[in-house]
Amino acid sequence: MALIKPGALIAEIRGSVGGATFARNRGGQYVRNRSIPLNPQSTRQVAVRQQFGNLSNLWSTTLTPTQRTAWSTYAANVPLPNALGEDRNVSGINMFSRGNALLQDTGGTLALDGPEVFTQGPSFTPTITIDAGDDELTVVDLGGYDPAASGVVGLLIAQSLPQQPGVNFYKSPFRKVSGTTIATLAGVPEDVPLAFPVAAGQAVFIRTAVVTADGRVGVPVIQRFLVA
Repeated sequence: MALIKPGALIAEIRGSVGGATFARNRGGQYVRNRSIPLNPQSTRQVAVRQQFGNLSNLWSTTLTPTQRTAWSTYAANVPLPNALGEDRNVSGINMFSRGNALLQDTGGTLALDGPEVFTQGPSFTPTITIDAGDDELTVVDLGGYDPAASGVVGLLIAQSLPQQPGVNFYKSPFRKVSGTTIATLAGVPEDVPLAFPVAAGQAVFIRTAVVTADGRVGVPVIQRFLVA
């Protein structure tokens, strides 16, 4: 379904209508033929589907009514941006699954009680280097951020496909590189294998997201690197 922002005629449109897909990049609004994606069955994608299925089952069979209400209250007070960058509210189960999926991906403990702080999680920009020779990514530091101050417990790192050097904007897809506890990274450089091999001269985008112990997810940060 397309999202349409009305103006004098139509100010902005995102999504698909019939055989056309509308989107925006650095050059502005554009339209392309709609493609119907295949149903990929990579190991990671199957695992993610199973993960969200398990969390949905946990919501229905394990959480108490009080816990579900707490997540729904958090969701009602913390809107998230849609494809147009406009705020919209999601359901309690969506917030519960969003936060706990990231906690699971980063070695954390499930958060069954809804957050009592009505904000998204914090965001920070780690210092990262990329070694094309060994196809490794190194987290040098956490950008001067003290995770303990805001209860951040997990960091998820994901990588784009290698791009031509002139590409300065990238939205998706990303593949998981690493999910680790902040305690593992704090003050210690961490080397992890890249999801896709890279070569000198290519551009690569790295997306990082953090999650707090109570299941609040920070706004993801995307950094662009030109591989040396």
